[in-house]
Amino acid sequence: MLSIRPRSSDDCHLIVSWVPDAEALYLFAGPRLRWPLTLNQLTSGEQSPEQTAWVAVDAGPEPIGQFELTMHDSHAHLGRVLLDPTVRGRGLAHDLVRLAVAQARALGATSIGLNVVTGNRPALRTYERAGFVETSRQDAVRSLAMTLNLATHVR
Repeated sequence: MLSIRPRSSDDCHLIVSWVPDAEALYLFAGPRLRWPLTLNQLTSGEQSPEQTAWVAVDAGPEPIGQFELTMHDSHAHLGRVLLDPTVRGRGLAHDLVRLAVAQARALGATSIGLNVVTGNRPALRTYERAGFVETSRQDAVRSLAMTLNLATHVR
């Protein structure tokens, strides 16, 4: 069973290694980060009190996934959702998103939004399965904005 804990600086080295090339980086973070992914890029928002970073762990202490939440009043923005490539294909992405939604609720969010690259079909399916709905398209950067109303979403 997955659980989450705050991301540590030690976790970041491992997380950077999960991004093997520029295409994977684009699917992970959109156009904001540049290849090769560096620790500085991954941790750039950590100085902001609105942003928190989390890792998912299974049986051991090593992270198998990560996500970031940025709070703006009662709205959370979910970003940089990533699974260790060695555990993909096991349905863990849905569990990771479920944990992210629960953490957003715990932080006081009444809604949660995200942006996803339109060509990232596995991510789109995961977010749709979790209850997120498309709110807008940004064709210039090939992304969809999606939201989930936590007040009406059944846990």
